[in-house]
Amino acid sequence: MAQFLLTYLEQPQMTSPEEGKAHMGKWMNWLTGLGEAVVYPASPVKRSKVVGPDGVSDEPVAITGFLIVEADDMEAAVKIAQSDPFSDHAKMAVSELMVMGG
Repeated sequence: MAQFLLTYLEQPQMTSPEEGKAHMGKWMNWLTGLGEAVVYPASPVKRSKVVGPDGVSDEPVAITGFLIVEADDMEAAVKIAQSDPFSDHAKMAVSELMVMGG
């Protein structure tokens, strides 16, 4: 099976703390339901620095979190992302990971 990086690109905007709590519960149930497909459980991103040839900056970075899953192919990984409650409120990117070296 291939591994896929699911990248959260936005912070979902909830209308109330209660809605946020309900969303988190739904998301936790979804994550648990993925079972062994989860290679690396979700990690939120707190803050970022951009490093490049011109130095280090605090320019905005759209990544708010990520997880790694196993799936048969890109289509199956996209279906996993579409089933994520997060995708009801914000965008996600699905990227196949390349195996490097030996």
